[in-house]
Amino acid sequence: MKIFITLLAAFFTLSASYVQADPAEQGDGHQGGARGHMADIMFKRMDTNADNEISKSEFEAFHAKRFKDLDSNADGKLTKEEMQALHSKMQEHARSNFDERFDQADVNKDGALSVEEAKKIPILAKYFDRIDANKNGLITLEEVRTTMDAMHREGKKNSGDQKHGKDKAV
Repeated sequence: MKIFITLLAAFFTLSASYVQADPAEQGDGHQGGARGHMADIMFKRMDTNADNEISKSEFEAFHAKRFKDLDSNADGKLTKEEMQALHSKMQEHARSNFDERFDQADVNKDGALSVEEAKKIPILAKYFDRIDANKNGLITLEEVRTTMDAMHREGKKNSGDQKHGKDKAV
């Protein structure tokens, strides 16, 4: 279950980054894995002189801009609230992007994905049976979110148990 949570978290995080990427950079979203594609986008953004290398100054400039974007009160420091605002923004972007991908995968527009439709979102295809709570052969956004929430809570609970010496198998 931890793997499922980790994969979904990675998917949503990458989706958030993908949504924030320039649409011209996104392509059709089907070339290679999302991580490789996102890494290519980030590399291109950092490599400002297009020499296929990122210098220390390019790296620092890229991250200085990101810091400045996060520092909403421009005091040169990041607060927990500013980091939480980023996290919330990323979650909103990820959810919006996922909803869009779900809608695109839903070829017959019935609000649910069949096994065949779910193949367009590999993480859903992989865990289809686990997500399909009512076992009707279809998964809805509600079922996806319910499953994710439950697994996230379970992951937190198991993580807390491990911190307190109560090692639980997942």
